[in-house]
Amino acid sequence: MTLVVIGANPTVARAAEALPGDLLHVQLPGAPALDRSSGTPGTQQVHTVDFHDGPAFLAFVDEVLKPLSPSAVVSLTELGLEPAAAAAERLGVRGVTPAVVRHTRDKLEMRRILERKAPHLNPAFASGGDPDAVARLFAGHTPVVAKPVNGVGSNAVALLDRAADLTADRRTAGTLLEAFVGGLEFSVETLSAGGRHTVVGIAQKGTTGSFVEVSHMMPPPALDARGRARVEEAVGQLLDALGLADGPSHTEVKVDGDRVIVIETHNRLGGDGIADLVRLTTGIDWRVAALGWAVGAGVPRGQAAAATAATVFFTAPPGTVTAVAPPPSLAHGTIVEWEVTVEPGDAVRPLRSSTDRLGTAVVTAADAAACVAAVAELTALPIVTTQPDVPVRTLTDARSTAQPDAASPDSTAPPSTVTQPAPVA
Repeated sequence: MTLVVIGANPTVARAAEALPGDLLHVQLPGAPALDRSSGTPGTQQVHTVDFHDGPAFLAFVDEVLKPLSPSAVVSLTELGLEPAAAAAERLGVRGVTPAVVRHTRDKLEMRRILERKAPHLNPAFASGGDPDAVARLFAGHTPVVAKPVNGVGSNAVALLDRAADLTADRRTAGTLLEAFVGGLEFSVETLSAGGRHTVVGIAQKGTTGSFVEVSHMMPPPALDARGRARVEEAVGQLLDALGLADGPSHTEVKVDGDRVIVIETHNRLGGDGIADLVRLTTGIDWRVAALGWAVGAGVPRGQAAAATAATVFFTAPPGTVTAVAPPPSLAHGTIVEWEVTVEPGDAVRPLRSSTDRLGTAVVTAADAAACVAAVAELTALPIVTTQPDVPVRTLTDARSTAQPDAASPDSTAPPSTVTQPAPVA
C-alpha cells in the first residue's frame, strides 16, 4: 500500500511513519524539509508541487502519482483537504469526496444543507450578499456574528449589534452572518467508518471576546453523561447530513441548555494540540488514526497518561515584549509541554486570530476540578510581559499654555512645534 499525504507538517509526517506500507508526501514549494526517519518499515518519497494551482496539481496527479498506483490520498491541513479529495477522485482511490470537503469548508453551504436536513442544529443565519435576509436577521436576532464563509483560525470574526455595523466589504456572499448563540463551546473529534461515527474526544473551549481560543480542556468538565450524549448525537446528525461517512472530523458546537448548535466542522482532526489531549486522556494516537483510516490501519491505542489534560495559550497586550517567564510550578496540575514563541524585543500584535497567540502549555491534572484550577492558575500568570508602543503625535500650538505678554518681543513669533507622547488608551 502507498499512502499519499498532502501538506504534512513535521508532526503529521512523524505520525505517518507509524503506518504500514509506503509513504508519499506532497509538499508546497518552499515548505520546511520533513525529517524522514530511516527506521520506517516502508519507503518514503517527497514531491513538491503547488497543490493550490488546480491545473498544475492535476497534471502532477496524472504524471507522477498515477504511475505509482497509490492506495489512498489524505490531508490533515485545512488548505490540503480539497486537493487531496480531488486527487483521490481522479485516481479512483480512497479519500473523502470533493463534494463533502466543500460542504465542510464552505460554512454557508453547510448552513443551507442543515436547513434542509437538520435545521435544529442551525442558528438563524443569512448570507452577507442577501440584503433582505440580512435585514430580517438583525430585526429578529442580535448580536450577530459575521465571519468569512471559508475562514479559519477565528480570523476576521466580528460581533455586530446593528445592521449598520456591517461594512460594505462584508455585504457579499463571502460573509456568513449568524445569530449569536450563548452557552459553552466544545470541540468534538470523531472518526467515521462506513457511516458509523465514533467520538474519540471532546474538549471544552475557553475563548476571548473576539472568539480566539485560549484554552481546551479534555474531558470537558461542564458536560455530564447526558450532555455528552446530546453532543455526540448532534455531531452524528451533522456528519450524516453532510455525507461524511469515512475519516476524521473536527466539529465545534455550542451547548445552551438542552440545545446543541453546530458552529462549524472540518474533515480533519482539530489543531491547537487537541490531538495531544486525546493521546494523554485516552491513549489513542489521534494523528496516526486520522491518517491511517484510509489504509485500514485501525485506531492505535496505548495507556492513557492522565485523567484530564488541557492546552493553554499565552497572550499579552499589544506592544514590545520586555520579559518572558519560565515554566512555573502549578499548585493544581503538571506542565508536560511548554513553548513560548516570542522573546524580549519582539512585537506583539492585537489578539485578532489564533496566529496572534504567543505560545502554549500542555498541562495534566488528577481530575476535572484540578484541571479547571490549573487552567485558571496558568491563565492568570503574566507569562509574556509587554510595554505598550506609545505612538508619537505632533501638536502645533498657536500659543503656549502661558500666554506671552503682549509687549514681549516673541509675541509675534510663529507657532512652535512640540513633540509629546499621546495618551495611552
